[in-house]
Amino acid sequence: MFRPGDDGFQHAVLTNDGFWPDLALDEFQRQRSIPPTIHQDTVKQALLAAVAEINPTLAAFVSRQQRKGYGSASDLPGPQMDGDNAVMAQYKKAVYARAKADLLGEFAAVSRREDNTNQDAPQTKASLLAEAALVLRNLKGRGRVGVHLI
Repeated sequence: MFRPGDDGFQHAVLTNDGFWPDLALDEFQRQRSIPPTIHQDTVKQALLAAVAEINPTLAAFVSRQQRKGYGSASDLPGPQMDGDNAVMAQYKKAVYARAKADLLGEFAAVSRREDNTNQDAPQTKASLLAEAALVLRNLKGRGRVGVHLI
């Protein structure tokens, strides 16, 4: 139920593992245009599932950075904006894309605005998963494309 002054977004924080930044649900909802009408538990589960999938994928990256003396992603050198560095921004991008891909089925159950009518298209889910995979490859120091001998 909305109250005056209430934007409907979740004001909960996902506490991360100590290396990666904690994630605010309302930031995720705003950045990825997640309707506030999707139940908060569903949004929380999608974000937790995305973190549970992505963090182990980046375990070798984290180990390398910790061996270099960096205790958290926020300690890493590089371009920064509004308190986030490039690595933190890439991490959030990957997590948020993966979480939104998981939530796309929920969009069909919510009345959609005109500009969101194509959010549940299969190509949208595939492009979100591809976006997450591309960012993860970049964080791991791999290029956009890999070639393997068969």
